[in-house]
Amino acid sequence: MEKEVVVLAVFQLRDIAILWYEGWERSRVCDVPPVSWENFLDAFLDQYLPREIRQARVDQFLDLKKGNMSVREYSLRFYSLARYAPSVVSTMQDRIHRFIAGLALELTEACATAALQDSMDISRIQEFAQNIERVRHWQQGTKRTESGQHKRMRFVRSQEQSQGSYRPQYFGRPPRPQRHQL
Repeated sequence: MEKEVVVLAVFQLRDIAILWYEGWERSRVCDVPPVSWENFLDAFLDQYLPREIRQARVDQFLDLKKGNMSVREYSLRFYSLARYAPSVVSTMQDRIHRFIAGLALELTEACATAALQDSMDISRIQEFAQNIERVRHWQQGTKRTESGQHKRMRFVRSQEQSQGSYRPQYFGRPPRPQRHQL
């Protein structure tokens, strides 16, 4: 099974990566057992993603906070960096916990409570957080609209009061000037 995984991975290599693999295979000692997935992965990553960069990505993942990002943007960033730290998020509970830890405070409590459900997984908790964010944006938009209407009404009333009881009267069209006949 382990050899089949490596064969499948090698089959998907293209261009310079296949040339690298062929050279790497030739450089291995003849009497060694077949390549294991771990050996292949380590060699491949060392070639195309040096340890310094991988460690920098792990550090970015550990420091990841939602900040000004939307929950969707945060989720995408979370997924893209989580693959560099598989030992940190090895179980579903670890992934959920790490995801919630990076959320904004107004989302953390509700998501932590939702995460206690046995059926909760990372995609559900992300969707849950996005729904909370969506509802809060909608509520804030509604409050802004209501406060804007309230301000306009106060402005109209103050204008009416400043004009006193005088209200201009408008009559349809102004009268046409009369033509002088010669």
